[in-house]
Amino acid sequence: MGYTGINLENVKVSNRSAILKLLNDHGAMSRKDIALELGLTPATVTMICTQLLSAGILVEKGEMEEEKRAGRKKVSIDINYQYKYVLSVSIEAPETCISISDLKGRLRACRKLRTDGALEPQVFLKQVADEGKSLMWEQGISKESVLGAGISLPGPVKRDTGVSLHAYRIWNEAVPVGEYMKMFLDLPVVVENNVKAFAEGELIYGTGKNQENLLFIKWGPGVGSAIIIQNKIYDSQNSKTAEIGHYIVEPGGLLCRCGRRGCLETHVATHAIAERVRRACTKDSMPGLHAFVDGDVDKIEVRNMEQWIGIEDPGLQKIIDDIVERLARTVVNTITLLAPDKVIIYGFMFEMDHIQKRFLDFCTYYDSLYDGDYILKSGLSDRIGYIGPLAIVVNEMFLGM
Repeated sequence: MGYTGINLENVKVSNRSAILKLLNDHGAMSRKDIALELGLTPATVTMICTQLLSAGILVEKGEMEEEKRAGRKKVSIDINYQYKYVLSVSIEAPETCISISDLKGRLRACRKLRTDGALEPQVFLKQVADEGKSLMWEQGISKESVLGAGISLPGPVKRDTGVSLHAYRIWNEAVPVGEYMKMFLDLPVVVENNVKAFAEGELIYGTGKNQENLLFIKWGPGVGSAIIIQNKIYDSQNSKTAEIGHYIVEPGGLLCRCGRRGCLETHVATHAIAERVRRACTKDSMPGLHAFVDGDVDKIEVRNMEQWIGIEDPGLQKIIDDIVERLARTVVNTITLLAPDKVIIYGFMFEMDHIQKRFLDFCTYYDSLYDGDYILKSGLSDRIGYIGPLAIVVNEMFLGM
């Protein structure tokens, strides 16, 4: 077997990436401290940092204060987070969020439009691209100032090809989202599943900086999940990894949108919750809720769920507890299988404090260790509309450069 040698260009790329990731995780540092932290020679770090400073990717922040040190002070350097902008597109049911932010995740502008699954995917994506270009124009941001566009959407996605295999509740067929958006935007594009994209957001901007192995649970409108192992998103060849919402929890149960029967989502998705409560709500079974909707159960909808789901009505809360317990039990079983360092929860349902509390109550009922110190609400929930699409672009086109 012949000796193939070392690809020096790959080494340079790897070292650049390591420096950028270190600065992103820890903030401004001196060249000497970077070299010590990464085990690189000072000469290598100086050469790479000089190149990145010249390109405008890094900036010098000034001298660092050090106690009892004579002579020349260290000069700290940091990432220039305004080096480029990112166009983020989060396609969800019922609305799509289009945003522009800098590399730090600071929002510049945002607009929303209704996700119209009745349109041909290509037609809808053209509308989205036009809105994105309009937003860039309004903000005075040229195409050359944009690193790329990140697109997230529900369901399995082939990231390497940019194909959405099945965007649940939006499209039932495979759609070449990446191909269309590259054509419409004339920008580099990265496409990923929404929960996996959000998980990358946590790796770059949130809890993932300090934890190697994480489980993510999104609840609302469906249930999604993602797994991080040793700081990397775990995926499979069919891109259907960690589909916790499609665990079979009821053999022969209701038909799920994925085509199987008895999936978890048929019980805990927001539309399933509203439908079950509507069917069960009568003047006798749920007097409090029945009075709240003036006897018209058709007023029990997903869009006003926050208004009725917390009503003090024993009949209603019994159903809600049954739903929350089913999800908690499934999550506990998943934790038992994977043993992550932490579990991160987010999504519409977890934004309601009493729902989050009951979920944690049921988790600790099954295992006292699975409390609020172990199962954490994401600190990025207020940026759910763009942090995932932003992160997949930053990770692939900037930190991994």
